[in-house]
Amino acid sequence: MTKIISRGFETKKAVLVKLAGFALLSTTILTGHSFAAEDAAGYIYTTLNGTDTNSVVAFDRDADGSLKNERAFSTESKGGADPTAGGDAAGDFDAQGGIEIVGDYLLNVNAGGNTVSVFNLDRTTGDLTLKGNVPSGGARPVSIAVEPKSEGSTVYWVVVANQMGNPNIQKGGKGEDPIEYYPNKEFFAAGGDISKVSPDRNIALMSFDSLTGDLTMNSVLETFDGMNGGPDNVEFSPDGTKLALATWGVAHFATAMPTEQRPSRVYFYDFDVATGKVDGERHFEETGIAGSIGFSWSADSDSVYVSNFNLTPDTLDNSLTVLTDDGKSITKTANFGTGDDANGGADEACWTVLSPDGKKLYVASFTGNIISEFNVSSSGDVSIEGPGPVTAFAHRADTTPAGDTKDLYISPDGKSLYVNGSYQSFTVSQFNAESGKLTLVDETRVEAAADTFKGAYNFLGLTGFSK
Repeated sequence: MTKIISRGFETKKAVLVKLAGFALLSTTILTGHSFAAEDAAGYIYTTLNGTDTNSVVAFDRDADGSLKNERAFSTESKGGADPTAGGDAAGDFDAQGGIEIVGDYLLNVNAGGNTVSVFNLDRTTGDLTLKGNVPSGGARPVSIAVEPKSEGSTVYWVVVANQMGNPNIQKGGKGEDPIEYYPNKEFFAAGGDISKVSPDRNIALMSFDSLTGDLTMNSVLETFDGMNGGPDNVEFSPDGTKLALATWGVAHFATAMPTEQRPSRVYFYDFDVATGKVDGERHFEETGIAGSIGFSWSADSDSVYVSNFNLTPDTLDNSLTVLTDDGKSITKTANFGTGDDANGGADEACWTVLSPDGKKLYVASFTGNIISEFNVSSSGDVSIEGPGPVTAFAHRADTTPAGDTKDLYISPDGKSLYVNGSYQSFTVSQFNAESGKLTLVDETRVEAAADTFKGAYNFLGLTGFSK
């Protein structure tokens, strides 16, 4: 077994809450109604990430985990959905960590506006007030990581992952089903754009001063070419000494062309919290794994749990991989399938979250619309939850269309797990996790997602807090 010491999902956020005290610029709530919320146990948030102006959607969370009192708060910046892009993919793109709550503030990415919004957060009502938008430093920001500059500091490093785009290949290339290249065939040509480093495909470093409320650009830490896709998740290690990020790879859909598929990567960097500099870049990649999306850090800051999709037939038992870093190189120390067959993987695992007590790891699968469960023991061992090679998992509602499930959030008390129906159903599903076995309780339709066609929205981020 692999030794992994899990950290609770709320650990870093709890530290940030204690350290933060913010004051920012000023503006308005576009839609959103303030109601007395004395009975709310907490609140959860996602973003619509639609084709037009983006909004953060808030729900009250009752003590039983149920959601009510939906409100939508405009970011005054554009969402990133485009159902006309990418052929059959209908504009779909994936990421984890698009929203961060820090003290009395909420930060979110606007994937189409290339900005980061900063909202004042009323911790009594859960309401938001937009303070302003700051350029993300690149194209299509999708993930945010936050780290205090020193213990007790009121100033924070903010790293933004700018994905730019997800090159992919579709169809089979036979008869009336020609191969399709996205964004175009020329992109993949020898010497083409796929091999060129773009200044807009990057991770950007910002500084946030919690006394003045200023979010300012510092520098671009790293830029990337298109060979392994753009960044989709960035996160500081629990001890703040490392920065990890995953990339989307070059996926293939409905085509038997593994030579055209290019692996995703998981990068580790040493992070100097005093200066904000990164060095010692090392990465892991494996042929046949083309989409590494969500990951969660181990408590000892040495390993990450990574969810992977777009697997070739010989890597189908790699929906979840455990990658361990010794400071010089990264090693895959364990791998698992997800769903009802440990050698399956066709359910397309993409997102992860750890339970607050660190005993459970949950992995969400986009195509299968399931959440798989893994155990993390007190000694740190990761194991499959279920008899033999079968992974325990829970379905979303039977009516949910294939290709819909995305971000995860678990309440700080560990009783309720939430998952976004981000791409077609436009829902938030609630599972009871109190017994350690997930049970679907309810699915709440997000009314602010007024359009109902596939790809009209691509909800980005899911987080919350308790009162």
